[in-house]
Amino acid sequence: MIIETVNFWKRNTIKISFIALSFSVLLGCKTYQPTKELQAVFNLQELKDLETIRTFFIKDIMDLKEEDFHLTFRSKIERLEASGFATISPKKIKQLFNSISKSTFDEIWEIKKQKRSRNNEGSYEYFVPKRNSKYYDFLNRVTKHNSMVKQYYDTTIKAGDFNHSSMLKYTSDNTLDFDLKNTNVQIVMAIHYISICYENNIANQLIY
Repeated sequence: MIIETVNFWKRNTIKISFIALSFSVLLGCKTYQPTKELQAVFNLQELKDLETIRTFFIKDIMDLKEEDFHLTFRSKIERLEASGFATISPKKIKQLFNSISKSTFDEIWEIKKQKRSRNNEGSYEYFVPKRNSKYYDFLNRVTKHNSMVKQYYDTTIKAGDFNHSSMLKYTSDNTLDFDLKNTNVQIVMAIHYISICYENNIANQLIY
């Protein structure tokens, strides 16, 4: 009986280690650990894509290192806001979208079209959060533990778009739980700002 018990625990320990290794290999990042909210909603491929999105936001949009993100986010985002995110080309964001699976994209974003301004013909694409998606489910779970995400979900996402004026209020509100070391918060910020950067630069290019 003792030998059987030992063998049972040994087998389960190996199984847990294998699952942990699978996450590490698939995600390609030793320091990245998906949260319980992420793991409850997304599959392994989607988790890998979300890490690609998060890393793109930190390194390519914010031009920061992982370890400095929580320290310098606010000062860096103010400078990017002032420039209208002009340094982030829509083409670069399109390359990001092409690097993740279509199924992951479809669980986060919905494509909308807007008529071009003034005398330009045709329309341009922009992105809104997709209703009844895994991303909505993820946000809903995180609202139970984070006041910033709850405010964002209740007043912004439920409205059906990435309302940037609301996000600006949240980032400056010191009463909200704005933990920039938290992976869930980083994912929310990444998806929001990638969407805003794309739409803002596309709209500016087509204003005349």
